[in-house]
Amino acid sequence: MGAWLSERCKIDAAIEYQILATPAPGIISRYFRMDKYCKAVFVVTVDTMAAAAQVVCNLMGAAVRTGVGGAAIAGGTCTITANTNATVVSVALATVLVGDTVTINGVVFTAAAAPDFPNLVFDQSGADAADAASLAACINAAAGQAALLAAGGHITATVLAGSTVTLTVSEAGSDVMTVTSVGGTMTVATVQAIAYIEAEDTAAATPASEWMAIQLIGAATSHASVVCIRGGPARYNPTQQVAASDTDE
Repeated sequence: MGAWLSERCKIDAAIEYQILATPAPGIISRYFRMDKYCKAVFVVTVDTMAAAAQVVCNLMGAAVRTGVGGAAIAGGTCTITANTNATVVSVALATVLVGDTVTINGVVFTAAAAPDFPNLVFDQSGADAADAASLAACINAAAGQAALLAAGGHITATVLAGSTVTLTVSEAGSDVMTVTSVGGTMTVATVQAIAYIEAEDTAAATPASEWMAIQLIGAATSHASVVCIRGGPARYNPTQQVAASDTDE
C-alpha cells in the first residue's frame, strides 16, 4: 500500500466558514509558507448566493507570515457566479403561473394546469407546496432524469419542507449544474458551489514572496470557507550515476 494522502500533503483551514460581509478588499486568509512545498491549492466552498451574485477568488503572495506588503499574484484568480456550475441549488416557488419555466443544464421544465412528466411539464394548479412537489417529481421522473443525463448531469430534486425544491448533483466534484428560471415566480439561488486555485511555488512575483494566501471578495449575503493543501513532487530528484543498479519492485 502506498503512502496515505495525509502523509504526502499538508492540509490546513485557510478561512473558517463565515459571511463575506467585510469592507474592501474582502477577506484574506492566513498566509502559508511555501519553502518546503512545490504546489498549493486553495479549495473554496461558497453558499447563499442569490442570482447575479459573484465571489472573486485571488491568489496572494507576501514575503512575511503576517502578509505585510502582500499583493495579488498575476494570473491567480477565478470567479464563482451564482447558479452557474453549482453543486446544490434551490428553487423557491411562489404562485407559479402557466408557462413559467425552470431550466437545468439546458433542460426546460414548464408549468401547466396539469402535469405531463413525459414531456417535462409539472403541475402549477395547487398551492405553492404542491407545485414544488410536482416540480420535484417531474425532475425525478424517468423522462426528466433521462434528459438531464443526456445533458451531462446526474441531478436529483427534493422538497424538505415548504415550497422550495433543492437540486443536488449526485456526485459532487464530477457533476455541476447551471439553473435559470423565467416568469419571476421561481427564485433560484446557489446553496453550494466549489472552486479552487492551484499554483506553483514559483508563481510569486519575487523569490522572497514565499508565503501564499487567498482573498475572497463577494456580496455580504454569501458565505464561504477555504482549505489550503500544500504538497507536490519533491523539490530535488537526484539522478544516480552508477556502474550497475536494481530496484526490488
